[in-house]
Amino acid sequence: MKVNLNKAEFVRSAAKPADFPKDQLPQVVFAGRSNVGKSSVINRLLNRKNFARVGSAPGKTTHINYFLIDSRLYLIDLPGYGYAKVSMKERERWGRLIEAWFADTQLMTLGILI
Repeated sequence: MKVNLNKAEFVRSAAKPADFPKDQLPQVVFAGRSNVGKSSVINRLLNRKNFARVGSAPGKTTHINYFLIDSRLYLIDLPGYGYAKVSMKERERWGRLIEAWFADTQLMTLGILI
């Protein structure tokens, strides 16, 4: 599938499973430890400096972020796992959200562990 990476748009941040898009587009997910560079990889792929928000402290990505590419597929930025300066309750929420995403999706075309 050929896609135009210049046609990228932020679609939504999913805070709960009900927020996940319901369309049937392929999904490329970026997963990894906190502060490993998942958002930075998305920015590099799209050749945009601050498209996916990046922070110097672990835990900047707190929701599942969906970026629509060329109206044909999603790049998905997951919250990191491991160390982050957030409460245990917030880390547990992230864990439940990520587990729900993996349990719900049948459209993951590619998973990239960074």
